[in-house]
Amino acid sequence: MQNPWGKPVVGWLPTAGPDGIGSLHNPMGFACLRVMNVKNAEDGSSQALYDQTLIIENPGAIVIATTEDRRIGLVQNFRMNGERFFSAGSDYVRQLHADNRWSELLETLGGWSWEAPRGLTTDPYEEDLERFVLKTAKAEALEEGGFIIGNTRIVGQVNANTTFFAHPQWVVHATIIAKEKAQPEDLEMIGKAKLFTVEELRKLAKDGKFTDGLTLAGMALCGISL
Repeated sequence: MQNPWGKPVVGWLPTAGPDGIGSLHNPMGFACLRVMNVKNAEDGSSQALYDQTLIIENPGAIVIATTEDRRIGLVQNFRMNGERFFSAGSDYVRQLHADNRWSELLETLGGWSWEAPRGLTTDPYEEDLERFVLKTAKAEALEEGGFIIGNTRIVGQVNANTTFFAHPQWVVHATIIAKEKAQPEDLEMIGKAKLFTVEELRKLAKDGKFTDGLTLAGMALCGISL
């Protein structure tokens, strides 16, 4: 099956080798490995504890782009997110499985999320990682938000969830110089771009309408606190 741009709809492929049971990789820059957590004792012995998924990504940039008057440029991305659709206390996932409500859950997911422009590096010819990241930041800011940026600098790294992500991603702080029409890639679902004041974002966060952890962490590294 192919999408309208002639690319395969199913992009995740099994990993090679006998240790890749349940593991997948995507040539666009992702892998989802099934791994076993092992606890090593002081006597040199080890004990398998549990299995889990581990997500691997290409290096990338999270772009906190601001204007001279401290407004922050964000974009809407359509994500498979939503509220938990029934109350089961701490037993939510177990109850979903017991009642086979996975399809019902998926029907409730999907909506626009305000986020900083971000993306993974794809240029295979760049060897300098810092230059790689800054180049990606400029491209993603323009493609997703139409933001032309300058004064780009790496301010730190953040990990979306250290349990499930193997590597952190780079946070880039930049100044918005101009605004053009966004140029999203074919496979991206990008909505509006907007410049927000800190007060506007504070209200959105309080109302549960601004929840993207990478953006919030990136803003904090840039000294922008809600």
